[in-house]
Amino acid sequence: MMYILTAGAGSSMSYKTKDLIFEGDGTKFFRRVAPNSWWGLLEQYLRDNYINCSVENKGCGGAFSYQINKYLDALISIDDNLVFVLMGLNDRKRINGMKELKSNCEHVVDELINNGKMVCLLTPTPSVHSNEYYTNRIYHTDEVVGILRCIADSRKILLIDNYKYIMEYLAKEKLIIDDIIYGEDCTNDGLHPADYVQKLMFQNLIRVLQI
Repeated sequence: MMYILTAGAGSSMSYKTKDLIFEGDGTKFFRRVAPNSWWGLLEQYLRDNYINCSVENKGCGGAFSYQINKYLDALISIDDNLVFVLMGLNDRKRINGMKELKSNCEHVVDELINNGKMVCLLTPTPSVHSNEYYTNRIYHTDEVVGILRCIADSRKILLIDNYKYIMEYLAKEKLIIDDIIYGEDCTNDGLHPADYVQKLMFQNLIRVLQI
């Protein structure tokens, strides 16, 4: 079984269910359905190719890394084998956010490995300039990416580097992220990628996993 610790918000046909994952610090985090997200496309790909592997998403949109760390037991199961983790963008809003991200992500990865799980870290995609420089952004996406890359390297685990993949795609096609991050019936906030970028993330995942 593949477990996904990233919500997949931004794509079309994406919505929260009433299935509570955990409640912490006065906030309830519910499971999301997102068939056009990268993990939704992965789930369909596995079915279409008769690959005997199920996908369960327990991503918590809006959660900080300390919450993922604190409530990790509610996010994983003894049945999961491979866990995909994408975290850190929300920590950009916290005063010591990057220090917290490094500590919490390392602990999450170590706990998963110690519990016999294969772990794969994912980097986020670029966001548009206006979103990247909101007044509450103390840190920026490239700093989050750098920390995730270092943790993947130090722990010798798989990294799906979406940030690099999308940046290389943009350079090749002579585009900017603004050209592809928006889409019909999508969130369109300049941060959460719409369907086109979600598909690129899925393609990058398949490429790295070689499935």
